[in-house]
Amino acid sequence: MRVNIDEIKEGGLRRSWDLTREQLDEFVAGDRAGYRARGPAHVDARLEKIERRVRVDARTKAEVTAACGRCLTAVALDVPVEFEVTLVPADEYAGAEEREEGDQGPVAGSFAPEEAEEDTYSGKVVDLDPILREQILLALPGYPVCGEACKGLCPVCGTNLNERDCGCDRHVPDPR
Repeated sequence: MRVNIDEIKEGGLRRSWDLTREQLDEFVAGDRAGYRARGPAHVDARLEKIERRVRVDARTKAEVTAACGRCLTAVALDVPVEFEVTLVPADEYAGAEEREEGDQGPVAGSFAPEEAEEDTYSGKVVDLDPILREQILLALPGYPVCGEACKGLCPVCGTNLNERDCGCDRHVPDPR
């Protein structure tokens, strides 16, 4: 979703749009848990212009499925995604960064806490899709499980231990 900054008036701007299942699949593609979209997602966003900055407040719910990290059964998840981010003009952001660093040089992986919820934009049009993708990926559990009591698979024969006990000797001998 692209928004022209000039469309944002004093009272703010509300936008709603739908992500198709295919778009949501593209957003979560490459995640190591193997998430797949179960359906489309509806996004509601409110944009406010504060001088040259744009504050985005958005929410959606991603309906995804993935294999359980323990027993490999399919797990259906409804992941709520709510976020606020302030978009700063790229030229303003670069100027502030240079003033802060002075002659010390850049510090890798370092940022001020107040900049944690900031991103940059350039031009008159803001593309919300990359921001939305990042927020969806951050909201997804890194290790999906079907339940906290999931026993997983037998390391010897591969039987799903939630369904039945296989009787294999799973004792790991002391390697010393």
